Amino acid sequence: MLQIAIRLCCGLALLLSQVCQNQAVAQNQTAISNSVDLALIKELVRKASQLLREGKVVESVDAVEQSTIRIQELTQNASGQELSEIKKIHVELTKAHQLLSVEGAELTNLPTWDALLKEKKLNRSKKEDEKKPVPLPSSQATISFSRDIAPWMVEQCSRCHINAERGGFSLATYTALMKGSKGGVVLFPGDPVGSRIVESIESGDMPRNGNKVSAENFAKLKQWIKEGANFDGPSQGAPITSLASSKPAEAAKPTKAEPIKTNAPTGKETVSFARDIAPILIANCNGCHYAATRVSGGLQFNLFSQILKGGDNGSIVSPGKPDESLIVRRLQGVEGARMPMGRPALSDSQIQLVATWIKEGATFDGQNKDARLDQVVGKAFADKASHTDLMAKRIERAREKWKVASPKSEADEAIDDQFHVIGNIGTENTKILLAQVNKAANQVRQMFKVSGKAPLIKGGITIFALKQRYDYSEFGKMIESRALPPEWSSHWRSDVLDSYVAIVFDKAENKINESSLLQQLTSLWMSSHEGVPRWFADGAGRQALTVAVGDNDARVQPWLRRLPESMLQLKNLKSLSDGSMNDEASATIGFGVIRKMHVAKMKTQYDTIVRSLASGMSFEQATMKTIGPIDAFLQKLLGKK
Repeated sequence: MLQIAIRLCCGLALLLSQVCQNQAVAQNQTAISNSVDLALIKELVRKASQLLREGKVVESVDAVEQSTIRIQELTQNASGQELSEIKKIHVELTKAHQLLSVEGAELTNLPTWDALLKEKKLNRSKKEDEKKPVPLPSSQATISFSRDIAPWMVEQCSRCHINAERGGFSLATYTALMKGSKGGVVLFPGDPVGSRIVESIESGDMPRNGNKVSAENFAKLKQWIKEGANFDGPSQGAPITSLASSKPAEAAKPTKAEPIKTNAPTGKETVSFARDIAPILIANCNGCHYAATRVSGGLQFNLFSQILKGGDNGSIVSPGKPDESLIVRRLQGVEGARMPMGRPALSDSQIQLVATWIKEGATFDGQNKDARLDQVVGKAFADKASHTDLMAKRIERAREKWKVASPKSEADEAIDDQFHVIGNIGTENTKILLAQVNKAANQVRQMFKVSGKAPLIKGGITIFALKQRYDYSEFGKMIESRALPPEWSSHWRSDVLDSYVAIVFDKAENKINESSLLQQLTSLWMSSHEGVPRWFADGAGRQALTVAVGDNDARVQPWLRRLPESMLQLKNLKSLSDGSMNDEASATIGFGVIRKMHVAKMKTQYDTIVRSLASGMSFEQATMKTIGPIDAFLQKLLGKK
C-alpha cells in the first residue's frame, strides 16, 4: 500500500513539473513576443520623429498611427516590469501626437496612460469569456457556412480581407474570421446584435467598394450567427475559397482607367482646386483618404496626382462630367454609401463646389501636383496673401508652436512690420533682440544689395528666442522632432507657411547674437528664392558669418576642421541634393562650396547667381546662366558624381 502511495505521489509530482514547465515556456514566449513588439514600437516612434524632421508629415502620421495601435495592444499583455518601459514610450508618443497636431494632422486618439491601465484591468476579467470555444456544428442548423456564407464572402470581401488583411482583419479562413481584427472579436456566436460584423454591414461601412451585401445574404449571416456560427467544413484552418460548395466568383477587378491628364487652368474657372477643393478634402477626408494609416478603398487624397489616379474602383473624377464622377455621386449619396462615412455630410454648397470644379475641367492651379495637399493650400494662401496677412498667419502659427514647445511658459513677444520675436527671455530682452534682428537684416541687404523698400521676406520672419541651451534643445525635440547638434545655438527653417530662426539669446553677447542672426537670415533669404537647395542656403549663411567675423571665430573653426570629414560622408551628389545627408554635414559641404566660390573670379560668378535670384530667376536658371549645369559644376569642384 505504501509503495502504491509513493508511486502516486511521484506521478503527481512529475505531472505538476510538466505543467509548470509548459507554463514557463508559454510565459517565456509571451515575454519574447512582448520584447519584439516593444522594440518595434520604439523604432516606429523614432521613425515618426525622423520623418517629421524631414517634412514628411503624411509618412510620420502613418508611423504614429501604427505606434498608437500597437502600444494599446502591448499594454494589455505586458508584465509589471515591461509596463515601466512602455510608459516611457507612451510619453514620447504623446509628444509626437502634439507635434503632428500643430502640423494640422488628425490622429487616432491616444488614450492616457491611466486609461490604458484601467482598460488592462477590465480586459483581465473578460479573458475567460473570450476563451470560450466556438460551438460545434449543430444538426439542427438551417444555415451552412460552406454553402450559404463562404461563397458571397469570397465574392465581395476578397480584395480587402481574403487577399489582403485591411484593418488587421482577415477572412482567409474560418479561424481568422472568428479571431477578429486588431480591435477585437467581430463575431459572437448566438449574438448577431452584438457582433461588429453585422453592425458594419448594416451601417453601410462594409464592404467599402459600394457593392452592398444583398438583403438575402445579410439575413443568412445573422441567422447563421444566431444558430451558433457553426462550421461545417473539413478544417477550420482551410482557405475559405476551398470551403464554398460552388466555385466562387472572382473578385471584380476595376477597369483600368486611361491616364488622366492634369489640366492647367484657363483663367475662366470660377472654382480653384488649391483654394476651394483641397481644403474641403483635408477637412472632411482625413483619416480615411487623407493622412490615413490604412487607406480606404485604395483611394488616397494626399497628392493631387493620387486623386486623379482613383482607387480600387478606378477613377473618381471625370473632367467635364460631374454627374458621371464617382466622387460627386458618393458625396451626394446616390451611389454606394454616402461620403464622408461616419461624419456629417457635406453641405449642398460644398458638393456644388466639387461638381463645378469638375465641370470646369478638374484643373490644377497649384505649383506641383505631387506636393502634399496641405502644402498646395498653404502655397495658394501665401501667393494671394498680402505681406500683412501672411505675417499674421505666421504669428498665429508661431504662438501655437510656442504652446507646444513651452506649455508652462507665458510667451514674451516683440513685433514690428517685418519681424516677430517670441520666447522666454523677458519682455525687455525681446525688444533688444528685435533691434539686433533689424541690424542683422540691414547687413544682409548691404551684403547682397537687396532693396530696402520691400520686406526682406514676404510675410516676415519669426525669431524663437530661447533663454538657455536646454530650452533650445527642447524646442528641437518638441517642434522639429529632432535632436539639434550640440554645437548649434541657432538655426533656420522655412516651409510654405513657416519662416523662422531659433536662437539661444545671450544679453551679454550682442555681437555674437547679431552675427548668428546674420548667418540665419542670409540662409532664410537665399531659401526664399525658387529652387534654392538647402546646402546652398546653409553654405551662403555660414560664409556670410565668416566674412563678418573672420576665420578665427570659435564658430567658423569647427566648420573648417569638419570639412574633410564631411566630404568623406558625401558618397555622391544625389545624397547632397536629396537631403539624405545629416544637416550638419550638408551645411558644412555647402559652406565649403560657397567658400571656394568666394575666391578670385568665382566670386564674380557667385555674385551674379545671387543677383539673378534676387531678380526673380530660379536657382536652375541662375546657375545655368552663370556656371552651367549645377551637377557638372559640383562634380568638378568636389570630385564626386
